[in-house]
Amino acid sequence: MAKATWEGKECDVRVDTDLEANWSVSILSGEFDPVSLIKRPAAPVIIKLRAKSRWLATEAGLRTLKAQGKISDYSLEPRPQSELDAEAEAKAKLAAKKAAGAKAAGEDEEEA
Repeated sequence: MAKATWEGKECDVRVDTDLEANWSVSILSGEFDPVSLIKRPAAPVIIKLRAKSRWLATEAGLRTLKAQGKISDYSLEPRPQSELDAEAEAKAKLAAKKAAGAKAAGEDEEEA
């Protein structure tokens, strides 16, 4: 679970997906809106971005909010091993595809 420090207070972080790779990272203060007549949560700090996974969206969103000065710090659990394995597998497939394409291109040049 990710946590962010906003105005000196540790807050929860919510990450929601819109469509495919669109993500919304929200910092929730846990406080209530002081001007509202009904008891509703105070407005969160939100950033929208594109990422391949929830963890990458969380990390990029928190890093960006900290760089903008909207939060002072954050903590994030390590990236899940399943994501690391999937990324390594995708890179290996891409490298194999490129190698096969380069080999085919090399054979075409030899024939010419």
